[in-house]
Amino acid sequence: MEAFRAAGVRLYALSYDEPDALADYAQAHDTTFTMLSDPDSEVIRSFGILNTLIPPDDHPWYGLPFPGSYVIDADGVIVAKFFEHNFAVRSGPEQLLAAALGQEFEVPGPSGEEPAGRVSVDVRIDGDRLPMGVTRQIVATFRVPEGQHLYGEPVPDGLVAAAIELDDLDGILCYEPVAPPTSPLTLTGSGETLQVYEGDVVLRLPVTQNARKMQKDDEGRFVTISGRVRWQACDDAECFLPESMPFSFRVEAGFPVLGDMGPGVGRVPAMNGAQHFQRLIDRRVGTETGAEGQ
Repeated sequence: MEAFRAAGVRLYALSYDEPDALADYAQAHDTTFTMLSDPDSEVIRSFGILNTLIPPDDHPWYGLPFPGSYVIDADGVIVAKFFEHNFAVRSGPEQLLAAALGQEFEVPGPSGEEPAGRVSVDVRIDGDRLPMGVTRQIVATFRVPEGQHLYGEPVPDGLVAAAIELDDLDGILCYEPVAPPTSPLTLTGSGETLQVYEGDVVLRLPVTQNARKMQKDDEGRFVTISGRVRWQACDDAECFLPESMPFSFRVEAGFPVLGDMGPGVGRVPAMNGAQHFQRLIDRRVGTETGAEGQ
């Protein structure tokens, strides 16, 4: 939260839970951002994100929104949105903050001496932890010499597009890559038009883990994320040989547990979850009963 405050970005969470349930959650987890209660899903409906896959009679889940996040500027304009297919997965704070600040494709300063005439690549992972159900991003920064360019997808046989590729790792999931816009380039001779990245390039690959393959030791729980970055640089006269660079990150993997049940009892602060859940069921049933009696 300190990074959000320093950047002047406010964070709000909207839930269909009642205010006292959110208050118990906030107290148990020392939550410092604002949590908003929408028990009748009125705001959720107004945004058009009511989860329509849940039938109205399937209480207590009816009223949930599709899982996602909006980034909104000071004028109330949506500048980015992140939605997931899996209700248990959420975008990491680094991804949200980069979108809010317009830094998704910002190229940082070089970390060292750059080889003359060649593309240099830095690869990192956003964040120092990868809890189950939270996405982080593998970030590849390509510094491209003047007069050269990299290709975006699709490319014909014989050319290699700039890309981040993960190894086939059990328990590690990746999502759609995030890339800056490309520009069309028509090749002299063949007349074929390809998509190229102009100047330096930042590619992002969102990843998460599902706790199936964690390594445990005295220091905690970890996951290993490995793969490679591929690219091929070209100039106006020729294309150079394709290149690749491997990467591997050993990242601390949080293992979230529910505070009021199973392995969470005694390890995670209680949130009166069972009590609030029963009240939610009773309220939903009461609402349906009242509607039927009208």
